[in-house]
Amino acid sequence: MDTSIIALLVRVVVSLGVVLALMVGTGAVLRRSGLAGTGSLGRRGVRRPVEVMARHGLSRGASVTVVRLGGRGLVLGVTDHQVTLLAEIDPAELEAPLDEPPAGGVAGPPAPGIGAGSLPWKVALEQLRERTVRRS
Repeated sequence: MDTSIIALLVRVVVSLGVVLALMVGTGAVLRRSGLAGTGSLGRRGVRRPVEVMARHGLSRGASVTVVRLGGRGLVLGVTDHQVTLLAEIDPAELEAPLDEPPAGGVAGPPAPGIGAGSLPWKVALEQLRERTVRRS
């Protein structure tokens, strides 16, 4: 081999090593400062997982899903190509048992997560399923 090819190869390997060392160092500095961590990590590096509370299939490629994201309860319509926010519900309703009356003891309109007379999420999910089922 020619010495110029060997010198070129050594230069490329050293340059690659310098670039990789800079990337690792920058990542470490960003993690320590709290600036890195988008995605499931919050601003201070605190993990905020998405917890799936319930999922009910409506058809082959569509379902209604109830998730908890941080301190929020969300009812999502999920298809093969899209996720749509159907409603936002009170996180306390995610903990309510199915046979308990709504908070306040006053029966309200059958709307999930709206006001004191709202329904528990399981009832709301069942009502959404009934409204969307195709009957022959």
